[in-house]
Amino acid sequence: MSNDGDKKTFSVLENCLFCQEKRDDYTSKLLSLNQLPLVLTNKDLKEQLQISDSTLNRLIKLGDFPNCWFGIRGHYLRDDILEWVKKGKEDDFRDQLRLLRSL
Repeated sequence: MSNDGDKKTFSVLENCLFCQEKRDDYTSKLLSLNQLPLVLTNKDLKEQLQISDSTLNRLIKLGDFPNCWFGIRGHYLRDDILEWVKKGKEDDFRDQLRLLRSL
């Protein structure tokens, strides 16, 4: 009977450690996002998304990419970009690129 109790205790501890790791990972991601400038330039986007100039230009030409900040070319509101990424729009772009490359 003691063995079952030990297994349950170990399982609970294991779950707690897993949750703590996930929380720490999430916290570090939030901190890194908050350290980004409020307005991102093309250079910032290339660094953060790890893409080339040509890929960034293709992204910008998509209809659902966030608009320029106050119409200033090459400047984008951080929150708009983060929302775009959260919606998974960059995945749609990757799928479109794969399709174009296959032609």
